[in-house]
Amino acid sequence: MQDYMLVYKGGDPDWHINTPPEEMQAIMGEWEKWMVALSEKGKLVSGGNPLHYSGKRIENTDVVTDIAVSEYKELVSGYSIIKAESLDEATELAKSCPVLFSPDCSVEVREIMCME
Repeated sequence: MQDYMLVYKGGDPDWHINTPPEEMQAIMGEWEKWMVALSEKGKLVSGGNPLHYSGKRIENTDVVTDIAVSEYKELVSGYSIIKAESLDEATELAKSCPVLFSPDCSVEVREIMCME
């Protein structure tokens, strides 16, 4: 089995403020169900966390950019780490990720390389 990072992109930067409490509870319930299902299958390595939409990007030219000015749909908004037999299996697992219920959100599936 190989580890894969699910990189969540996009979304509303103020989702935690703009989402009514009942809707937030339902969303968090979906995330919990999804994480529990992955865990029960032995596929969850790390549930990850949402990331704040503000931050800094540093380039090798010493240029520092405020990433909050980037298009939100391209910003990384969170991550999880899962185990799968292949990229195809990891992709299938990612297809049921609750982040996909949100408009303008996507999941990028990336294999984590082991450096020995």
